[in-house]
Amino acid sequence: MQTFKLHPESAKMFQVNAEVEKAKQVAMRLLGGRAYSRKEILGKLRGRRFKRQAIEETMATLERLGLVDDRDFARRYVEDRMRLRPMGRSLLALELKRRGIATDVVDEVLDDALDGVDLAAVALDLLNRRQARYRGVEREKAFSRMFGFLGRRGFEGGLVRDVVTQAWRAWEAVEGSDDLLDE
Repeated sequence: MQTFKLHPESAKMFQVNAEVEKAKQVAMRLLGGRAYSRKEILGKLRGRRFKRQAIEETMATLERLGLVDDRDFARRYVEDRMRLRPMGRSLLALELKRRGIATDVVDEVLDDALDGVDLAAVALDLLNRRQARYRGVEREKAFSRMFGFLGRRGFEGGLVRDVVTQAWRAWEAVEGSDDLLDE
């Protein structure tokens, strides 16, 4: 029987680095639950104290397989947020940047995702869902609360002012001039 001997450099192709494999398993388990940005996965792997080389190889594999893609992550994140918890552009941008998405990618994704979205209508819908909270509250106090709510949701000041005024007028018209609120 003839034995076959691999050249030492060729033999490296068949060697498995246990730490790299463990890092890949951790990353795959994380990605099985939800999407993560590159920065988030890196943070999770570093938090588990994997060696630099294992993290780099894992990230390279994930990116090569298309499992970590910040542009795709940002696009999906914005779609989910606007469907489940609508908010303004500035808060979306802030949340994406906190997750490590590059500013140019954030701008591009938000331009695409919010193109054709009427943010005033989104803000008005949010206020209309909360209308009962402002019933019986004096006008200034109600305005302050509405401004605060929409501001915390990342809507811009001018848009907030217009939407709050529009919502108030519509509620007054429906409820009767002074029945909605005590002025």
